[in-house]
Amino acid sequence: MKKLFLIALGLVSFNVYANGCGGEYQAATGTCRIIDGSGRQILYNVPPPKSGNSTPPPKKIIYYDVKVPSKFGAAALNMKTGYGAGVLNKNSLSEAKKEALEQCKQGDKNAPCKVVSWVRNGCIAAAKGQVIKNPKVWKSFYAEKEKGLAEAEALAQCRADSKVTNCEIYLPEGCSLPELQ
Repeated sequence: MKKLFLIALGLVSFNVYANGCGGEYQAATGTCRIIDGSGRQILYNVPPPKSGNSTPPPKKIIYYDVKVPSKFGAAALNMKTGYGAGVLNKNSLSEAKKEALEQCKQGDKNAPCKVVSWVRNGCIAAAKGQVIKNPKVWKSFYAEKEKGLAEAEALAQCRADSKVTNCEIYLPEGCSLPELQ
Protein backbone atom coordinates (compact mmCIF):
# COMPACT_ATOMS: atom_id res chain seq x y z
CA MET A 1 0.00 0.00 0.00
CA LYS A 2 2.89 2.36 0.81
CA LYS A 3 4.46 1.66 -2.58
CA LEU A 4 1.20 2.40 -4.36
CA PHE A 5 0.84 5.66 -2.40
CA LEU A 6 4.43 6.71 -3.23
CA ILE A 7 3.93 5.90 -6.92
CA ALA A 8 0.72 7.97 -7.02
CA LEU A 9 2.45 10.84 -5.21
CA GLY A 10 5.35 10.67 -7.65
CA LEU A 11 3.02 10.76 -10.66
CA VAL A 12 1.14 13.78 -9.27
CA SER A 13 4.35 15.71 -8.61
CA PHE A 14 5.69 14.74 -12.04
CA ASN A 15 2.53 16.13 -13.64
CA VAL A 16 2.94 19.47 -11.80
CA TYR A 17 6.52 19.94 -12.95
CA ALA A 18 6.22 18.23 -16.34
CA ASN A 19 5.44 21.54 -18.03
CA GLY A 20 8.60 23.11 -16.52
CA CYS A 21 6.61 25.57 -14.49
CA GLY A 22 7.27 24.99 -10.81
CA GLY A 23 4.52 27.52 -10.01
CA GLU A 24 0.99 28.35 -11.12
CA TYR A 25 0.64 27.24 -14.75
CA GLN A 26 -1.89 29.14 -16.86
CA ALA A 27 -2.69 26.91 -19.79
CA ALA A 28 -4.75 29.52 -21.67
CA THR A 29 -1.77 31.86 -22.04
CA GLY A 30 1.02 29.29 -21.76
CA THR A 31 2.65 31.17 -18.89
CA CYS A 32 3.85 30.16 -15.48
CA ARG A 33 3.45 32.55 -12.55
CA ILE A 34 5.84 32.44 -9.61
CA ILE A 35 6.10 34.86 -6.67
CA ASP A 36 9.70 35.11 -5.46
CA GLY A 37 10.86 35.76 -1.89
CA SER A 38 10.71 39.57 -2.26
CA GLY A 39 7.11 39.48 -3.51
CA ARG A 40 7.94 40.19 -7.17
CA GLN A 41 5.83 38.41 -9.72
CA ILE A 42 7.86 36.45 -12.25
CA LEU A 43 6.19 35.15 -15.41
CA TYR A 44 7.64 32.48 -17.63
CA ASN A 45 6.50 31.64 -21.12
CA VAL A 46 6.27 27.86 -21.18
CA PRO A 47 6.74 26.61 -24.74
CA PRO A 48 4.51 23.80 -25.97
CA PRO A 49 6.15 20.38 -25.71
CA LYS A 50 8.09 19.29 -28.76
CA SER A 51 8.40 15.79 -30.05
CA GLY A 52 11.40 14.22 -28.42
CA ASN A 53 12.88 14.63 -24.97
CA SER A 54 14.77 17.94 -25.31
CA THR A 55 12.79 20.98 -24.24
CA PRO A 56 14.44 24.43 -24.19
CA PRO A 57 14.32 26.26 -20.85
CA PRO A 58 11.40 28.67 -20.41
CA LYS A 59 11.95 32.37 -21.08
CA LYS A 60 12.03 34.51 -17.95
CA ILE A 61 9.96 37.71 -17.95
CA ILE A 62 10.33 40.04 -14.97
CA TYR A 63 8.11 43.07 -14.41
CA TYR A 64 9.34 45.97 -12.30
CA ASP A 65 7.26 48.84 -10.98
CA VAL A 66 9.22 52.04 -11.53
CA LYS A 67 8.04 54.95 -9.44
CA VAL A 68 8.61 58.22 -11.30
CA PRO A 69 7.16 61.43 -9.82
CA SER A 70 4.61 63.20 -12.00
CA LYS A 71 5.19 66.67 -13.43
CA PHE A 72 2.44 69.24 -13.95
CA GLY A 73 1.91 72.29 -16.12
CA ALA A 74 -0.87 74.90 -16.20
CA ALA A 75 -2.04 77.81 -18.33
CA ALA A 76 -3.89 80.86 -17.01
CA LEU A 77 -5.65 83.57 -18.98
CA ASN A 78 -6.90 87.08 -18.25
CA MET A 79 -10.35 86.98 -19.83
CA LYS A 80 -10.62 90.76 -20.20
CA THR A 81 -7.22 91.54 -21.71
CA GLY A 82 -6.35 88.23 -23.35
CA TYR A 83 -3.00 88.11 -21.55
CA GLY A 84 -1.96 84.57 -20.76
CA ALA A 85 0.83 82.77 -18.94
CA GLY A 86 1.88 79.21 -18.37
CA VAL A 87 4.24 77.14 -16.24
CA LEU A 88 5.76 73.71 -16.68
CA ASN A 89 7.50 70.96 -14.70
CA LYS A 90 5.95 71.61 -11.30
CA ASN A 91 5.76 68.88 -8.66
CA SER A 92 2.04 69.28 -7.95
CA LEU A 93 -1.06 70.48 -9.73
CA SER A 94 -1.77 73.08 -7.06
CA GLU A 95 1.76 74.49 -7.41
CA ALA A 96 1.39 74.68 -11.21
CA LYS A 97 -2.00 76.42 -11.02
CA LYS A 98 -0.84 78.89 -8.35
CA GLU A 99 2.28 79.90 -10.29
CA ALA A 100 0.38 80.21 -13.59
CA LEU A 101 -2.11 82.57 -11.90
CA GLU A 102 0.71 84.63 -10.38
CA GLN A 103 2.44 85.02 -13.75
CA CYS A 104 -0.83 85.90 -15.46
CA LYS A 105 -1.56 88.63 -12.88
CA GLN A 106 1.81 90.25 -13.61
CA GLY A 107 0.42 91.24 -17.03
CA ASP A 108 -2.37 93.29 -15.42
CA LYS A 109 -2.83 93.22 -11.65
CA ASN A 110 -6.41 94.55 -11.77
CA ALA A 111 -7.91 92.12 -14.27
CA PRO A 112 -8.98 88.65 -13.15
CA CYS A 113 -6.98 85.64 -14.31
CA LYS A 114 -8.23 82.10 -14.31
CA VAL A 115 -6.60 78.70 -14.94
CA VAL A 116 -7.95 77.53 -18.28
CA SER A 117 -6.01 74.31 -18.77
CA TRP A 118 -3.53 71.99 -17.09
CA VAL A 119 -1.55 68.87 -17.89
CA ARG A 120 0.01 65.96 -15.99
CA ASN A 121 2.94 64.13 -17.63
CA GLY A 122 2.17 65.53 -21.06
CA CYS A 123 2.26 68.58 -23.28
CA ILE A 124 -0.03 71.58 -23.54
CA ALA A 125 -0.65 74.17 -26.28
CA ALA A 126 -3.30 76.77 -27.12
CA ALA A 127 -4.76 78.21 -30.29
CA LYS A 128 -7.09 81.15 -30.75
CA GLY A 129 -9.60 82.06 -33.40
CA GLN A 130 -11.42 85.29 -34.20
CA VAL A 131 -15.18 85.16 -33.62
CA ILE A 132 -16.90 85.76 -36.99
CA LYS A 133 -19.86 87.74 -35.61
CA ASN A 134 -17.63 89.95 -33.44
CA PRO A 135 -14.08 90.30 -34.89
CA LYS A 136 -12.81 92.04 -31.74
CA VAL A 137 -13.39 88.84 -29.73
CA TRP A 138 -11.12 85.81 -29.79
CA LYS A 139 -11.95 82.29 -28.64
CA SER A 140 -9.28 80.00 -27.16
CA PHE A 141 -8.75 76.27 -27.64
CA TYR A 142 -6.48 74.18 -25.41
CA ALA A 143 -5.02 70.75 -26.02
CA GLU A 144 -3.24 68.38 -23.67
CA LYS A 145 -1.49 65.63 -25.65
CA GLU A 146 1.70 63.64 -25.91
CA LYS A 147 4.86 65.33 -27.14
CA GLY A 148 4.65 66.78 -30.66
CA LEU A 149 0.83 66.65 -30.95
CA ALA A 150 -0.55 69.41 -28.70
CA GLU A 151 -0.25 72.31 -31.16
CA ALA A 152 -1.83 70.34 -34.01
CA GLU A 153 -4.71 69.29 -31.75
CA ALA A 154 -5.35 72.87 -30.54
CA LEU A 155 -5.39 74.13 -34.15
CA ALA A 156 -7.68 71.28 -35.21
CA GLN A 157 -10.17 72.19 -32.44
CA CYS A 158 -10.11 75.84 -33.52
CA ARG A 159 -10.61 75.04 -37.21
CA ALA A 160 -13.45 72.64 -36.39
CA ASP A 161 -15.44 75.47 -34.77
CA SER A 162 -17.55 77.05 -37.51
CA LYS A 163 -18.03 80.24 -35.46
CA VAL A 164 -14.35 81.29 -35.59
CA THR A 165 -11.80 82.16 -38.27
CA ASN A 166 -8.08 83.08 -38.46
CA CYS A 167 -6.94 80.29 -36.18
CA GLU A 168 -3.38 80.53 -34.88
CA ILE A 169 -1.20 79.16 -32.10
CA TYR A 170 -0.67 81.65 -29.28
CA LEU A 171 0.69 79.31 -26.60
CA PRO A 172 3.36 77.10 -28.19
CA GLU A 173 3.63 73.52 -27.06
CA GLY A 174 5.31 73.04 -23.70
CA CYS A 175 5.81 69.72 -21.95
CA SER A 176 5.84 68.63 -18.31
CA LEU A 177 7.36 65.18 -18.45
CA PRO A 178 8.81 63.10 -15.62
CA GLU A 179 12.49 62.17 -15.81
CA LEU A 180 14.15 59.04 -14.49
CA GLN A 181 16.84 59.86 -11.96
